[in-house]
Amino acid sequence: MPVVGRAEEQRTLAAMAAAARDGHSTALVLRGAAGIGKSALLRDLAEGSAEGLRTLWAMGVRSEAGLPFAGLHQVLRPLLRFEGRLPPPQRAALHSAFGMDTASPDSFLVALAALTLLSEAAHETPLLLLVDDAQWIDAASADTLGFVARRLGPEGVAMVLAVRDGSSFQAPGVPELTLRPLDTAAAGELLDQAVPEGATAVRELLIREAEGNPLALTELSTALSRDQLRGAVPLTDGLPLTKRLHRILPHSAEPLLTEESGVLLLAAAEPEGSLATILGAADHPDRALNLLHQAASARLLSMNQQSVRYRHPLYRSVIYQGASPDRRRAAHLALARAVEDDDRRIWHLAAAATGPDDELARSLVKLARRTRHTGDAATAARALRRAATLTSAPRHRARWLIDAAECSWTAAEHHQAALLLSQAEPLADTSGLRARLAQLRGAIIHASSDPVVACATLLDGARLVLDSDPELARETLTMAARSAWIAGDPVRLDEVAGLLERLQKDCPEPEATVSRRMAERCRYLSGLADAADTAGPTPYGTSCDDRHRAAPLSSLPGTGVLPWAGPPTFLPYLVGVADTVLDAYQRTLDTLHRDGSAGALPMLLAPMAALQLVTGRWTDAVALGTEGVSLADETRQLGPASHLRALLAWLAAVTGDGHGCHRLAQEALDIAEPHRISSAAALAYWSLGLQALSDGRPDRAAPILAEVTAPDSPRFHFMISWLAYPDLVEALVRAGEQDRARDALSRFERQGVPDDATQLHAALQRCRALLAPDTEADTLFRRAQRAAGLSMFELGRTQLLYGEWLRRRHRVKDAREQLRRAEERLRTVGAVPWAELAHAELRAAGVRGTGIRAARPPAVAPSEASEASEASEPSPSSPDTLLTARELQVARLAAQGMTNGEIAARLFLSPRTVGYHLYKVFPKLGITSRNQLSLCFGEALLTAGEHLGERASGQ
Repeated sequence: MPVVGRAEEQRTLAAMAAAARDGHSTALVLRGAAGIGKSALLRDLAEGSAEGLRTLWAMGVRSEAGLPFAGLHQVLRPLLRFEGRLPPPQRAALHSAFGMDTASPDSFLVALAALTLLSEAAHETPLLLLVDDAQWIDAASADTLGFVARRLGPEGVAMVLAVRDGSSFQAPGVPELTLRPLDTAAAGELLDQAVPEGATAVRELLIREAEGNPLALTELSTALSRDQLRGAVPLTDGLPLTKRLHRILPHSAEPLLTEESGVLLLAAAEPEGSLATILGAADHPDRALNLLHQAASARLLSMNQQSVRYRHPLYRSVIYQGASPDRRRAAHLALARAVEDDDRRIWHLAAAATGPDDELARSLVKLARRTRHTGDAATAARALRRAATLTSAPRHRARWLIDAAECSWTAAEHHQAALLLSQAEPLADTSGLRARLAQLRGAIIHASSDPVVACATLLDGARLVLDSDPELARETLTMAARSAWIAGDPVRLDEVAGLLERLQKDCPEPEATVSRRMAERCRYLSGLADAADTAGPTPYGTSCDDRHRAAPLSSLPGTGVLPWAGPPTFLPYLVGVADTVLDAYQRTLDTLHRDGSAGALPMLLAPMAALQLVTGRWTDAVALGTEGVSLADETRQLGPASHLRALLAWLAAVTGDGHGCHRLAQEALDIAEPHRISSAAALAYWSLGLQALSDGRPDRAAPILAEVTAPDSPRFHFMISWLAYPDLVEALVRAGEQDRARDALSRFERQGVPDDATQLHAALQRCRALLAPDTEADTLFRRAQRAAGLSMFELGRTQLLYGEWLRRRHRVKDAREQLRRAEERLRTVGAVPWAELAHAELRAAGVRGTGIRAARPPAVAPSEASEASEASEPSPSSPDTLLTARELQVARLAAQGMTNGEIAARLFLSPRTVGYHLYKVFPKLGITSRNQLSLCFGEALLTAGEHLGERASGQ
């Protein structure tokens, strides 16, 4: 039957198919109510627009939702002949997911394998991938398909996921198209096709009661007799449509719906649709098989030699829900006896259970553990919830509800996790259970809401087990310290330190040392906060012990990699160990990439990108920040999402992208301020002030930066204020507000700078020079330039200010030398506004041309930068200035000798997307082969080394 009333939707889907034929990939979630026409549109697309495409079909079934990767198996089974092209870790993960070996698959490696397999198959023939009733696809498969949909690029894949309206299915980042009810004219046209001889009154009644639902309209009409349709037999007033949907089975199937037709219920209750299992559960297999054939003839279901499948999920629902509870239980018990797979047997027994069953509950818990290892946390949560209802022991019920909540949280079902914790709370009768509950509740609040509340919750939980479970207490306190720093709360940091000090007294080594170092770190941070708040000196120096405080605890005994156990974001920079910490971060990052642990990456990428920012590694910071924003959004981690956007806003500010800075900063503030993520809000506001300063508007920059450094401001964070003070002083000086500038400098000086924060010390000398008498300023400027470890940006800014000062004192020759070096350095790093200011000063000093080519600043958007903004002149020696963030990531890895497949696995892309980026990279760099990439990056490193050598020689 032709589709009616959906011309616009048909054009959209046809365009997707055409794009796939042209080698471009698209994905779409088709959402709508049951029976609204989603399946019909998919069939129409497959039949009418699939020429030149290979069509892959999958269908979700509600009772299959507990079988991890069952839906993915439907999709990929026809493509398994391409598995030989997968990297070995991906192939092994896919085999594990499909039960082809006994190892526990990593969910992200499985997702990468699916992406690679689709990419390889599409390279041979473009693909049309259609998934009907995706809301009933198992959670592991749904997550994998969402992962793939977000990363499709130049593969030639069109993916459409049809989802029932009102379901919890989400595919963040994938466009959605919602089907609305048919209008009256379209409903009439559809009814004309279904019932051409219908009486006018009957037609009007059907159209009115169907309310634009195509399936209800057609199926209700087939449920009527011919005489009823012609109006010869009056119709009884019907129930509302939602209840009448229980009668939408084909009229020809009614004779089959008798008490003896238990095989139809067995087919509805069997998630695999296995014909052998269904017949094995039937009392009379021969009679059951005959009835199934009759149902197939009545178009109620379809079948082959292996499986049985209802033609529409609504048919299955009507059969299953129309049976009495006793008949449903009997069906599940019969299927449990017939099925061979242990996990499927457990699910059937659980569906049949009516009261406490401790043995079955324990089996469900074991099933949950196995399922959790496959990466399907949502199914594990479902098993644990059912186990909690079946156990007779309240303490077990509490523990399993907490475990279920943890699985739900891991599966990004935060609301469900919070609900389960509320159910567990009155049953948690031990300090250990209450502490676990508080830890998980604090983690949920931290990730999705407010770090202030999260910290208080975590502290309460840690106090419960300081004596009984020091490992749980220490882990909880580490999370609390992180929340306190993000919230900018020194009082809470002191509380955490005090509890850690108590903890380490009773712990054996090495746990005692771990606790002591963490306590020292919290005390140090609290001291920094007190100094910033009172504009007084910090009570802590920077001895070797302070360096020890900043050392990252990237792993703890027995726990493996823990990105959240590293030092607070800018602390390593303040105490002079940024390079050491970055090296440790890189090792951890390599481990996470190798293991495919994408969910843990945002917590590491945020502090890592921040250190790269303040140490002048801007291109690296952009690349990591761009990757981190995408992953943080995907995993709904608000803290990293806001911090990374604020970092990218800062980079946009210094490189002259005012629009990008404001957009990113506002996005960061929109996340941070409602959730009291103080550090991200302060960083975003600092970025806005720096953007105004770089744009030549110091009068606008000064009040913004003053808010960042004022302890009574809502935009204040004690650590960000230290970093923003030099910009505030410069803005006030440029705005002609000398008195306010001296006051700001005085507060900066009283607050003090850690001895090893060399860049911050250099900035302090620069600020003093701006306000010093002429007899002192020269010496202060030179002292600021001689500081070790200065980034090229900071050195360039100092030379710019020094050159301006010299020119205004009519020392033109000296001014030109400083300004030339300033412009060169600032252009090299992409700080275009500052370089232009240096250029203008040079012209004022009588220089008409510098011969320095302008470099394009690194792209800082969290998505690919616009091609229109890229430099047109290729330069093999400066890839950092010519490529977008993603292109730079790909090119660097290719220059290291990685294959497209290895790069794809590292960056969670498909190999064809990697090839697409390299195709764009070559002409931009003016090269023609992969071998030349290493030369490009080698020359870039040599150039950077020359700059460092020049600075080291004191020139």
